[in-house]
Amino acid sequence: MPKTGTLRVDGDKELIRQFRNLSKGMGERALVYAVTQGAELIVNEAKMRAPVRTGRLRESITAKPLGTTERKSASVGVSWRVGKASRTPAFYGAVVEKGSKPRERKTWRKKPLSTGPVSTGTMPSRPFLEPAYDAKKQAAVRQIKVELSRLIRRAAKRG
Repeated sequence: MPKTGTLRVDGDKELIRQFRNLSKGMGERALVYAVTQGAELIVNEAKMRAPVRTGRLRESITAKPLGTTERKSASVGVSWRVGKASRTPAFYGAVVEKGSKPRERKTWRKKPLSTGPVSTGTMPSRPFLEPAYDAKKQAAVRQIKVELSRLIRRAAKRG
């Protein structure tokens, strides 16, 4: 199961006060947009760190908005599972990220193997998503603050 990380934007009290003054629909859209922009930094870093054999894993790493909660927090998922619909997402991303343990195959199509048990081997872990998150989480927080303040200024000019 992939690790879930939480970025918390604290400190800028004036920014938070102005954000709460936005209308509910505008505030939610602005928050999701800003958090998605921050997540794009992590996506780009993960794409750079992902091992490449066919390129499918790298192509399928994306950020997908998961919605907002009642406490005005937005969720965005960064994963290889939410890839583009034109190609099958790289389902094997978890095996690359975490590795696999050795297993023995004793049967094939419900019949015992004539050669006896066969080892399927192991795959060492090659983490790319978690290190990308760790490397870019502070930059993502800064990007979220920049986007929120830009969106609030734009809404204030209109209002």
